Amino acid sequence: MEKKSKIYVAGHNGMLGSAILGKLYSEGYRNILVRTHSQLDLSDQSQVKLFFEKEKPEYVFFAAAKVGGIFANNTYRADFIYENTMMQCNVLHQAFLNEVKKLIFYSCADIYPKNCPQPAKEEYLLTGPVESTCEPFAVSKISGVKICESYNRQYGTQFLVVVPPNIYGPNENYDIMNSQVLPSLLRNFHEAKVSNQDKVIIWGTGRPVRDFIFVNDVVDASLYLMNNKTGDFLYNVGTGKGSSIKELAKVIKKAVGFTGDIVYDTAKPDGVAKKLLDSSRINKLGWECRTELSRGVELTYGSFLEQVKKKEIRTTGVSRVKSCQKDKKVINARSKKSTASLTQPDSYSNKVVLKPWGYEFLVFENESIAVWFLHLGQDHSTSMHCHRNKKTSLVLLSGKAMNNTLDHRRYLKGGDAVILEKGVFHSTKALSKEGIDLLEIESPPIKTDLLRLQDKYGREYYGYEGIGEMETININGYNYFNFTELEKHVSCPVETDSYTIIFEVFTNNREFKKGFKTKSGEICVSLRGSIYDGKGNVVLSLGDAQKSETFINDVLSIKEKLVLLRIKSQV
Repeated sequence: MEKKSKIYVAGHNGMLGSAILGKLYSEGYRNILVRTHSQLDLSDQSQVKLFFEKEKPEYVFFAAAKVGGIFANNTYRADFIYENTMMQCNVLHQAFLNEVKKLIFYSCADIYPKNCPQPAKEEYLLTGPVESTCEPFAVSKISGVKICESYNRQYGTQFLVVVPPNIYGPNENYDIMNSQVLPSLLRNFHEAKVSNQDKVIIWGTGRPVRDFIFVNDVVDASLYLMNNKTGDFLYNVGTGKGSSIKELAKVIKKAVGFTGDIVYDTAKPDGVAKKLLDSSRINKLGWECRTELSRGVELTYGSFLEQVKKKEIRTTGVSRVKSCQKDKKVINARSKKSTASLTQPDSYSNKVVLKPWGYEFLVFENESIAVWFLHLGQDHSTSMHCHRNKKTSLVLLSGKAMNNTLDHRRYLKGGDAVILEKGVFHSTKALSKEGIDLLEIESPPIKTDLLRLQDKYGREYYGYEGIGEMETININGYNYFNFTELEKHVSCPVETDSYTIIFEVFTNNREFKKGFKTKSGEICVSLRGSIYDGKGNVVLSLGDAQKSETFINDVLSIKEKLVLLRIKSQV
């Protein structure tokens, strides 16, 4: 590559993509193309075609992918195989058609058979079945490898494949349920340290061996391959040695400065005993990994602390969604059609609204906000609907769910939240066998602005349910509960096996500083007033849901009465 070459980095916001971008800039490359998902959906064939035809990149680093840990891979199998396969087919084909000089495609160690000899060599590909929990993702990545190989053989393209092991480093995703083992452990140790816990519990025996590579080493290998002649197209890029989970835990414990004990829960599964890569092929070209695990973990933890300080920790816990052009077009079209109105009660208190997907009831209401409890049965879904004049926050209390908008799909687990701005069409589907419990926070508390779209229950042009769909006698059979706002400090808990909801009222800052105590892993929702940090900035405003990690170590205050929900899910 020359310094003036036009280079496209796909997936530049991720850990690997951002590291590639930083390295290119530091090396003096300036003609670099990047696009966010909202600007360019790589699974959309027409968008990818237009992008390549217009921009004509000369070199491509294809670091975009739908990724996740074991939980995500095993739960959202269709999404992993579909989205990754579509992105790969679109980008690789357009790179060929538009004469990209060289492209690097990033695969993963999961492409190799689960029982192949260790360390795995490139020639072991397709010699046996892959690990079942990540099979859809692995199969999509195998198809990407074979697309690269096939285009190289038939058309003479220079599509290279880099296969790294577990990558870690700055700009990690630290969501405990969806991240890889190293960032998940790092966050566990950090939270144990700041909350003065005396131990960290780790699943399994700690004996499994894995290869962990610092992201900058993967980037160095990528630039080495991009700028040098290669005899092959498929390259493992590993450290050349493995570390047991027990060794990794000790390294992280030291880097974090945690002084408690490490306890191994041997009742939990270990997984594959050893998973390593043989990197001799790229080593023979002259490249070797340089970052020791202890140094890489130190750098990663330093970056993590910077993210904590800036309140930029990447987790999948809270998503904020703004209305898009599709929302606005549909609202304009639907506003011309009437919505049937039903007789509404003067108050929704002490009533359960019966729904075709389950039921809901009012938990709390004041002049600014309303909180509703929803229960959806397995495979049931709310309608695709929109509130034109209010913000809606959804907090999943238990189970797994799929939240859809007109341009995106999100998978949620207990403890996740979505903040929907005014005018966003959305629906929520229960994926768990036991269904899901959900809190819906609406600000302001109105029901007359409802617009429904697709609805398999025949309610497309109906407004909110009327008196005839409400239960007023046997409400305790629906686990009914509610909260009342008082003019004094109060803390009221509702506890189940799946979650705990604490309703709190603080009338002044003195009460707040004395009585406000939140723990890691909670979701906080303001039902009146705001919380401020030490610099006077709002860290939690009316109707918003926020993870406690964003302000748990800050000096907090309030300026007026605060009514608060604290939610902890037992995921």
